[in-house]
Amino acid sequence: MEKPVMNIRQLREDKNMTQEELANMLGVKPPAGSKWERGLAYPRMDNVARMAQIFGTTMDVVMGLKPVSA
Repeated sequence: MEKPVMNIRQLREDKNMTQEELANMLGVKPPAGSKWERGLAYPRMDNVARMAQIFGTTMDVVMGLKPVSA
Protein backbone atom coordinates (compact mmCIF):
# COMPACT_ATOMS: atom_id res chain seq x y z
CA MET A 1 0.00 0.00 0.00
CA GLU A 2 1.31 3.44 -0.93
CA LYS A 3 1.94 6.04 1.73
CA PRO A 4 -0.50 8.95 1.48
CA VAL A 5 0.89 12.28 0.33
CA MET A 6 0.53 14.86 3.08
CA ASN A 7 -1.59 17.93 2.27
CA ILE A 8 0.53 20.30 4.35
CA ARG A 9 1.82 22.40 1.46
CA GLN A 10 -1.63 22.95 -0.06
CA LEU A 11 -3.18 23.76 3.33
CA ARG A 12 -0.33 26.15 4.18
CA GLU A 13 -0.50 27.92 0.83
CA ASP A 14 -4.31 28.20 1.09
CA LYS A 15 -3.73 30.19 4.30
CA ASN A 16 -1.05 32.35 2.59
CA MET A 17 1.45 31.13 5.17
CA THR A 18 5.17 30.60 4.68
CA GLN A 19 7.02 27.48 5.80
CA GLU A 20 8.80 29.63 8.36
CA GLU A 21 5.53 30.98 9.80
CA LEU A 22 4.11 27.47 10.15
CA ALA A 23 7.34 26.19 11.69
CA ASN A 24 7.29 29.02 14.25
CA MET A 25 3.68 28.22 15.17
CA LEU A 26 4.63 24.56 15.69
CA GLY A 27 7.91 25.24 17.48
CA VAL A 28 9.99 23.39 14.87
CA LYS A 29 12.73 24.50 12.51
CA PRO A 30 11.69 25.43 8.94
CA PRO A 31 13.63 22.54 7.33
CA ALA A 32 11.32 20.10 9.16
CA GLY A 33 8.27 21.53 7.41
CA SER A 34 10.04 21.40 4.07
CA LYS A 35 10.81 17.70 4.59
CA TRP A 36 7.19 16.99 5.54
CA GLU A 37 5.94 18.72 2.40
CA ARG A 38 8.33 16.73 0.20
CA GLY A 39 7.52 13.41 1.89
CA LEU A 40 11.07 12.97 3.19
CA ALA A 41 9.93 12.93 6.83
CA TYR A 42 6.67 12.82 8.74
CA PRO A 43 5.54 15.09 11.58
CA ARG A 44 4.78 13.79 15.06
CA MET A 45 1.10 13.30 15.76
CA ASP A 46 0.99 16.27 18.14
CA ASN A 47 2.16 18.46 15.26
CA VAL A 48 -0.43 16.91 12.93
CA ALA A 49 -3.13 17.72 15.51
CA ARG A 50 -1.85 21.29 15.87
CA MET A 51 -1.77 21.77 12.08
CA ALA A 52 -5.37 20.55 11.88
CA GLN A 53 -6.29 23.29 14.38
CA ILE A 54 -4.26 25.94 12.55
CA PHE A 55 -5.75 25.04 9.18
CA GLY A 56 -9.28 24.48 10.50
CA THR A 57 -9.51 20.93 9.21
CA THR A 58 -9.11 17.33 10.39
CA MET A 59 -5.99 15.30 10.99
CA ASP A 60 -7.09 12.98 8.14
CA VAL A 61 -6.91 15.91 5.71
CA VAL A 62 -3.50 17.05 7.00
CA MET A 63 -2.15 13.50 6.66
CA GLY A 64 -3.51 13.12 3.12
CA LEU A 65 -6.01 10.42 4.00
CA LYS A 66 -8.82 12.68 2.78
CA PRO A 67 -8.72 15.41 0.12
CA VAL A 68 -8.59 19.12 0.91
CA SER A 69 -12.05 20.63 0.46
CA ALA A 70 -12.34 23.52 -1.97
